[in-house]
Amino acid sequence: MSKQVSASSKFVVNELAIITKAGKFDISKIYEEINIFDALLVPIVTGSVLIVDSVGLSSALLFDGSESILIDLAKSSDNDSLKFKKAFRIFKQSNRMSVNETTETYVLHFVSDELMYSDQQLVNQSFNSSYSKIVEVILTNYLKTPANKLKGLFEETTGIRDIVIPNLKPLDAIEWCAKRAIDEKRSPNYVFFENNLGYNFASLSSLLSAPSLFDIKFPPKNIQETGITDDLLSPKDYEIISQVDKIKTTRSGVNSGTFIGFDPITRTIGVKKITYEDHYSQMNHGNKNPNYFASVNRGGTDASQAYDSKKTVSPFGAFRSESKYIKKYDPTSISKVETQEDFVFQRKAIFNNLMNKRIKLVMAGNFQLTSGFNLTLNFPSFSIREKGDDNKDRSLSGKYLIVATRHIIGYQKHETILELATTSNDLQFIPSATSAETREIEQYGTI
Repeated sequence: MSKQVSASSKFVVNELAIITKAGKFDISKIYEEINIFDALLVPIVTGSVLIVDSVGLSSALLFDGSESILIDLAKSSDNDSLKFKKAFRIFKQSNRMSVNETTETYVLHFVSDELMYSDQQLVNQSFNSSYSKIVEVILTNYLKTPANKLKGLFEETTGIRDIVIPNLKPLDAIEWCAKRAIDEKRSPNYVFFENNLGYNFASLSSLLSAPSLFDIKFPPKNIQETGITDDLLSPKDYEIISQVDKIKTTRSGVNSGTFIGFDPITRTIGVKKITYEDHYSQMNHGNKNPNYFASVNRGGTDASQAYDSKKTVSPFGAFRSESKYIKKYDPTSISKVETQEDFVFQRKAIFNNLMNKRIKLVMAGNFQLTSGFNLTLNFPSFSIREKGDDNKDRSLSGKYLIVATRHIIGYQKHETILELATTSNDLQFIPSATSAETREIEQYGTI
């Protein structure tokens, strides 16, 4: 972390300007607040800027949707590692209100230009390639994405697919590919998103297992003076959004479920029973143990074997490799069959498992904190402890993935609000219900 930053809340506006048909207009002196958003499950960066206008800018520019905004912010003027520099398209003006006879306020909403361009065209093309190559083609040929936006993580997918993308907008087509793509372990966990680095097409498995960007500690406040690095890496506030939701994990198939596939060509039906271990073990994770609680219901069935919890029915082609007719007359199609049995059920379970444990942090402004990176959180334990014990809450501590970021830049303040999630934990064991616990619940209230 840079020592050249004078205070964690400070920042430098290198440029904040609106590009119009009439030229460039500097708004660095009339903005009130800038908000910039990115998220793991959203393909583009969005934002807004609140303007206090006493120069008649809105009347002069009209804001018809053709304007762009240039944003160049940094924590210090001579440090590129803590910098945010991007151009966006302004698509809407809202909340226009009069303050007095000479001043008005309004909000300008902006998005990455790729969204505007994507909404003006369709992809209607056949492809015979891997999903990662298809995404490359769409980004370069359809969206004409500039090179400076292609510096994010890009990961290859497994398998060649013979598909037709039928009249989808380019960004929708990329997300369609991400939902079907599988990695080398046949896990359907790809995501497409934009962060501060640019566009990313990567597996959740790779993101979760990447090294942590920083270690975040929760020191007591106002005890002693801290340096700028400590301020930048110490949360101002936090909230436990969700730690466990047994009903949600059951209904979404996180614990277990059943995939039923039918093939109209070979006239076969296949049934695949899926457990928590099936989708969890196909991925890499950030911590020691899974976010799983081993519980047995009153019928004696473990949650990971309750296959009626969720059932999904879908066409598939898993048995075509066994068809003598297809082997003889269309053998090349066998290797290109879409593997619905790999992604239709498991993908939803994988992402519900991730979002089941989420934490929100309010941090000092830091442009290095963006979706797709990991942080290691060291939560203190709020309890009396024996001498020599570590002050660590292992139920919350561990490595987390940043799944959403909001930068709030006021005239004198910069804060970064993070939402983090994880599929695993730092506990030394996998919790489970004991038979005595189950007996006590069943017998409670009986005569």
